[in-house]
Amino acid sequence: MIRGFVSAIRTLTVIPVSGKDADDLSDAVVWFPLVGFLIAGILAAFIKAGLYLTNWYQLIALFSVFFIAFLTRGIHLDGLADSADAFGGGYEKTKILSIMKDSNIGTFGSLALIFVVLIKWIAVLKIIRSSDLLLLFPVYVTSRFSMSYLASTSPYARKEGGTAQPFVKNAGTKDAVIAFVLSFALSAVTAKGVGITLLFTGFFITLLLKLFYIKKIGGVSGDMLGAAAEITESVLLVCAFYFSTYLKGFLL
Repeated sequence: MIRGFVSAIRTLTVIPVSGKDADDLSDAVVWFPLVGFLIAGILAAFIKAGLYLTNWYQLIALFSVFFIAFLTRGIHLDGLADSADAFGGGYEKTKILSIMKDSNIGTFGSLALIFVVLIKWIAVLKIIRSSDLLLLFPVYVTSRFSMSYLASTSPYARKEGGTAQPFVKNAGTKDAVIAFVLSFALSAVTAKGVGITLLFTGFFITLLLKLFYIKKIGGVSGDMLGAAAEITESVLLVCAFYFSTYLKGFLL
């Protein structure tokens, strides 16, 4: 199990860790939410350090977005761009997968990246101004759970295999359930009712993405998992501030 966590950290971040990778990379899937928790903690510390240096919140928020891109090697952003180009420019499975495999970024991919970065910048700025950095934890836990769920409950789209196939191949419903329970606990501990609400909101977004992915190409790929993480993360960063501001009185 610990080797699965090591593989999850190495897969989703640039954080150097010692130890061997899991023999079966699907063992890493259940640990994705915990890696999200780790990412949120590092981001919160980065923001706290920035606040000691300056009260220029806009700059801190902008550098926070860039910092997360660096911490995650930009792999999810790359997946978002490739997926946007593929679904924007392809109309049947073979064409979609062909475009997705192309490393060049097109118009749809560029627009998706610009839109997501701007959304994150504005949303993180709101959270920094609210002084409630604990909201970051359920956001990053849930966005990484979205990958766990999709990898555990969806077939792999490419018959010839691909980078993410080892994570998807042997993952199953049990892994999705464990990842959800872990996400629930981490979200509840850090942000209580708001955290749980964010988790279920993210789960709903993930279900919609799964329906779309299955309908379009009958499964998922590594790029699509990354795109799901970015979409869920962006939406939940926006929701986090508003849930905390307007719904906190109604939640536990």
